Amino acid sequence: MFIFRPAQLQDIEGIQNVEKKFYEGYVCPKGIIKSWIKNLSENFIVAERNGKIFGFIFFEYLDKREALPFVHEIEHKKNGKYAYVSDVGVLGKNTVLLQELLYRLIEKSKKDGCLELVWITGSPEDRWHKLEVELLLKNGFEKKEKIEKWDAYPGHFVSNHYLWIKGGLDEIKD
Repeated sequence: MFIFRPAQLQDIEGIQNVEKKFYEGYVCPKGIIKSWIKNLSENFIVAERNGKIFGFIFFEYLDKREALPFVHEIEHKKNGKYAYVSDVGVLGKNTVLLQELLYRLIEKSKKDGCLELVWITGSPEDRWHKLEVELLLKNGFEKKEKIEKWDAYPGHFVSNHYLWIKGGLDEIKD
């Protein structure tokens, strides 16, 4: 059984461990994660069991549908209508945990008045791509556009990524 709670500064190492395994060696810089937690911990949810982080999701609200760079300072708008998934990861191929994190994203963003979820998936060659796409399709997301040049890290652009949306959050029954 997992405990879902807001991230805390002491979780950074555990979050980066999950990221490193989920994204095949890539991690968001410690300073960025620290900033996200300090400024928006209520939208940074970790899944913990026996003191170990097994997964997380960080999301912020935006005024428009857009693809932010993977590594970025907070763009959060308190009354934004688009819940943007900035970072997510789970250990292994734990689809059940990924689904639980998505449920918490939907629940919080709906409560906060968001109308749409925005999620970027990686290149089809990426190991985690299939896991995310299956989750998104199962939950009614629609692939909206291919991103040919996405600023993953400062000065490092990647291609072949996709922007997905799930609209109608205001219509989902509790």
